[in-house]
Amino acid sequence: MTDQFAVVGSPISHSKSPLIHQACFELLAKDASYNAHDVTDLAAFLSENVSLRGLSVTMPLKTQAYQIAKDHDVTGIRTQNCNTLFRTQSGWSGFNTDVFGLQQAAGSHAAGTVSILGTGASARSALVAFESSRTAIWGRNPAKSSDLATEFGVENVALERALSADLVVSTLPGAVLEDLVPVDKVFSGTLLDISYVNADSSNLEFAGGRIPGIEMLIWQALMQQRIFAGNEPQQPLEHESKMLEVTRAALNMAK
Repeated sequence: MTDQFAVVGSPISHSKSPLIHQACFELLAKDASYNAHDVTDLAAFLSENVSLRGLSVTMPLKTQAYQIAKDHDVTGIRTQNCNTLFRTQSGWSGFNTDVFGLQQAAGSHAAGTVSILGTGASARSALVAFESSRTAIWGRNPAKSSDLATEFGVENVALERALSADLVVSTLPGAVLEDLVPVDKVFSGTLLDISYVNADSSNLEFAGGRIPGIEMLIWQALMQQRIFAGNEPQQPLEHESKMLEVTRAALNMAK
């Protein structure tokens, strides 16, 4: 019987998750399907789709996923949100693989100062991902930014200072960041913009370059594959290097 998986969120038409996970399932010769669904009420969707085995969860449903899950991994508890649900005999188990994805995508760039732009679920994941660095936060909503700074013990700074960090992690949607800063200014650090929509057309310049947001998506999906296989999040699968290779190939072919 085919195991059914999906990615849910709204909007969802831009999602590359089906390409990534289907490529992994084919490599692993797993009898599984993976589809995308535009969803705003996760509980209602799950009640109507009882055959689903697992879910990738994107905005704006990560907090809903956390509330629905009967149990959570440590990272999900720390961030108070889940981007992965996996069905067990006792109900849905919730996981956060975004932290792993951010860390893997950033690599050694997170060794110095890090600034997080945004105040949503992904910003919470970034705050946990880079807690070992000197971290600051900026948000369009000053109250939310201040609350997160207090909760996670980081600085709440002005945008100009945030953009001067060694690594700038933008969790802002779409091209919001470009609307906030002058396009003729070059910033000294490296930008990791988790929004991979229209990334190639960005005019923002960072001396350290840009880490493609799709890298974060690929790495967090790799950990989701571990979970979908019934493994613990930190328990690697066989042939993970090959999985990374085939997912990047699938994404390149889809351009």
